[in-house]
Amino acid sequence: MKRIICHWSGGTHLASKEDRAHYHLMIEGGGNVVYGDKPISANAAPLSKDYAGHTYKLNTDSIGVAVCAMRGARQAPFSPGQYPITEAQVQGLVREVARLAKSYNIPVTRKTILSHAEVQPTLGVRQAGKWDIAWIPGWKYATDPIGVGDHLRALIRAEITGTARPVPKPVTPAPAPAPQPAKPAPAAPTPAKTVPLVLVLAIVAAVAAFLFLKG
Repeated sequence: MKRIICHWSGGTHLASKEDRAHYHLMIEGGGNVVYGDKPISANAAPLSKDYAGHTYKLNTDSIGVAVCAMRGARQAPFSPGQYPITEAQVQGLVREVARLAKSYNIPVTRKTILSHAEVQPTLGVRQAGKWDIAWIPGWKYATDPIGVGDHLRALIRAEITGTARPVPKPVTPAPAPAPQPAKPAPAAPTPAKTVPLVLVLAIVAAVAAFLFLKG
């Protein structure tokens, strides 16, 4: 086998009869693993008559793994529907894909382990608007399937190597600006000096007397 393609079923959190006919392995809402009706070997080249048809024009040498979820989901404006993917399903998907990758010696790359939504932009095989898996818990929108795929591949690599799983880097808030010292209140204007009224009257009287005597 050459690749693993990850899907969501578009149904409830339980694997249906139709799901078991189309996927080799399914992860239910609580993380329980269910195996499909068709063996993985049926999809090996050349395809047998009873292969699992999970990806248009890309079933040969492809293992199909699905999370049972997302009935009623809407891409824009985004809604995960009544049965959103659960954290248990993400963990189960990572664990099972890592196991399959090791068993079939499939490298973890964008072209060999990818979601159904990544098939068209990455491999150039048209898929009629498929957008699974463009959202997982913790993501706000469903507009970046390759970003979601890169995150899942990082988790799968960590599962294979036994290293700590990557976690999103916390955003450090910008430090609050240092408080500025209060500006001093403007000084009150100095009142203009005034001449006492008594002095003014005395001057006026003296001038008047001088003019009278002179006349």
